[in-house]
Amino acid sequence: MQLSTFSVAAVVPLIIILYIAPRLRCPKNLRHLPRVPLSSTLISLVMGETEERRVHRLFLPTAQKYGAGLLARALMDTRSITKQRPREDMLFWQFTGLNTFILADGDIWRTQIQAVRRALQTNVPIGTFVSICHKLIGIIGDGGVVKWSDLSHRLTLDVVGQTVMGHDFQSLEQPHGSLVAHYHSVMSEITNPLYIAFPILESWLPRKRLTARVSNLRAEFQRIVDTKKERPGEDYVSFMLENPPSSESEYLDNVVTMFMTGHDTTAGALSTVVYYLAKYVHHQSRARAEVLSLLGENDDPSVQHFQEMKFMNACIRESMRLNGPSVATIPRLSASAIQLGPYTIPPNIPIVLNLYGVLHLGTTWDAPDSFLPERWLVQSEIDDAWMPFGTGLRRCPAMNFSLYEQRTVLTMLLRKYEWTLPPGSPHEDIIQNGLSTFALNLPKDLKIDFRLIK
Repeated sequence: MQLSTFSVAAVVPLIIILYIAPRLRCPKNLRHLPRVPLSSTLISLVMGETEERRVHRLFLPTAQKYGAGLLARALMDTRSITKQRPREDMLFWQFTGLNTFILADGDIWRTQIQAVRRALQTNVPIGTFVSICHKLIGIIGDGGVVKWSDLSHRLTLDVVGQTVMGHDFQSLEQPHGSLVAHYHSVMSEITNPLYIAFPILESWLPRKRLTARVSNLRAEFQRIVDTKKERPGEDYVSFMLENPPSSESEYLDNVVTMFMTGHDTTAGALSTVVYYLAKYVHHQSRARAEVLSLLGENDDPSVQHFQEMKFMNACIRESMRLNGPSVATIPRLSASAIQLGPYTIPPNIPIVLNLYGVLHLGTTWDAPDSFLPERWLVQSEIDDAWMPFGTGLRRCPAMNFSLYEQRTVLTMLLRKYEWTLPPGSPHEDIIQNGLSTFALNLPKDLKIDFRLIK
């Protein structure tokens, strides 16, 4: 039986009494640490405040007062901490699986991450990026107002499908294809904020129909893996099958995880950089001049070209600093107390690094809320503070893959079009992200007015 609106409303008071109230008070062993009241954070979540607004209003003032930015790299470089294992009863983790390079630790993580890195770094598929970009340009055509946040997601789905899974989802041509539509439908229900905030609801009020749909969706991904076993190709899944990390279940879990992380985050990054270049057309013009000076009218971009595109790369770095798609790291634990600067963190306390906050600290960045790509044209200590993909050994292994995909798309758009925000855009003053249950900054309903360069 599906969960009704009435049953949700009826259970909320019970949740507050049994689940929330005892947790609002800060434990005694943590009261020595600077903190934002949990009640303020919960109110922000209930009111539907997006992550970046919550960080600016609640977290940054406290972080800057106590110099938290100095602790970020120390936290990521601390080898004694491990990832907190998520609750297995959450449908989200039932979909992704728990045997992935994102959640694993120790020897299992080392084995998996080596296989993932080899798969992603052996060959940067610029040719595939270019081919899919030509399809994108065909859809934009002679220009006009398009919903760029939607197009960028469809593009990155096709990239992930072809390069990671060896499967053409045809999202650009058929945005409502069966597997993609099934995925979006399931994810919209899985990420119900009430169930994410209170996983115990999966036991109290189980969603049996949704659980069955999650199983069916995993089965669709399993069929893709089985097909690659029979007909391997030049893709991530085929490589993993030839260089196994360990078990069969890990194949599927890592394929699902790569599918999810490989398109949402890069789509958000592409939406963001196109937005900032629409808002600051003088930067767009400078980036275009750089691209045209290195590429002919019909030449496809290459890795060598990208190495020379200093300003365009700076625009990507700055846009990811301002509105990086990943807001926070997965919670981590330490079996023993750890020292971060002047603060002692007791053992077995979940620790989350807020990447968005680190990238907006006024103690680290001049004009932290301004789009200043020029800051990246001079080597300085801020290079070490740029961590939209994390940092250290735990840095996202797909960083270069995502950056080359962004560079390819942006290069081909700059050569073909000029673009601005359409009149009356809700993003005119500041970029507007959608509400995300899983701490992602994804611009919402972003429309861009493209014009062919004559």
